[in-house]
Amino acid sequence: MIRKTLFLCLSVVTTAFLSLNACTSNVKADVTPTELSKIVHEQELKHAREQKSVWETELADESRFTLNLVLTNQEKAIAKKFARTVTHNLKRNELFVHYLLTALKDNDLPLELAAIPLLESGLNPYARSTGGAHGAWQYIRSTGKSLGLHRTENYDGIYDFFASTDAGIKYLKKLYADLGDWELVAVAYNQGEYGTKKAIQRALDRGIKNPNAENMNLSRSSKGYLMRFKAYSDVLKNPSLYGVSLPKIKNRPAFKKVEVADRINSLNEAARLSGAQIDVLKKLNSGYTGDKIDAVHGIYMPIDKAANLEKAISSKGSVASNTKLSNSLLIVTK
Repeated sequence: MIRKTLFLCLSVVTTAFLSLNACTSNVKADVTPTELSKIVHEQELKHAREQKSVWETELADESRFTLNLVLTNQEKAIAKKFARTVTHNLKRNELFVHYLLTALKDNDLPLELAAIPLLESGLNPYARSTGGAHGAWQYIRSTGKSLGLHRTENYDGIYDFFASTDAGIKYLKKLYADLGDWELVAVAYNQGEYGTKKAIQRALDRGIKNPNAENMNLSRSSKGYLMRFKAYSDVLKNPSLYGVSLPKIKNRPAFKKVEVADRINSLNEAARLSGAQIDVLKKLNSGYTGDKIDAVHGIYMPIDKAANLEKAISSKGSVASNTKLSNSLLIVTK
């Protein structure tokens, strides 16, 4: 145990020195012992944070669950039935989990809302329904378009997990601004905002002063969706109650966006240059409809392969510049 601890400490210190050497152009040469100690300490803290599972951090601690949902016995039974499905989908699509939790926290939205894309698609960016809904958040085309998800010949934002998640956050905030009740937001996400507002108006017409999901006449499908939403939310909050553990997912972004600047134009080329697995690249870049990529959308790279691609792109740029200069000199000589 002591040897292991010493090894980890040495690794952290080595990482700090390597990081310091890698950026010598931006750091004074006469770094004092105090400054170096601070750098090492910061590296240690960063290392410790990244070793935690995302579920053990401020992104997913108990304070992030703010809806105070109370489950019926039937809803608890649903949670028990689907608990392993929830954890399986989190593990299968772990590339997206840190981004989703960060987006919710950055927008001060309840963590329970992570249950919506889990319920809709299991976080699967390729999901399609027979009813014409698409992607991880299961938008129909008109909704996707209204939220700014565009498509071109080789790109479709409705299947881009990151673009569609940003759109989902925007949509949830709008629904809450209009409805003022998170359970009704979940209902509206399923049956549509217009239908939910009509149900609220019918409740008001019957003399109900504060319409909510319990005292409104919701459709059977809407009631079922809300029950599943509450069940999935409780699995995220209290997994041990349902005999499961949430999968360990690193507390760091799984990707980095790299601008390609027309120097590479395919996922396969990016995989070859970076050493990344092509299936991982395709999943991270699910918005692309094929192998072709473009400078407008760039490419999402696994965090540990991004530097390789950036270096390759930089080298290509240098070669292109030298070739252009050589051609110019040749013309002048002639």
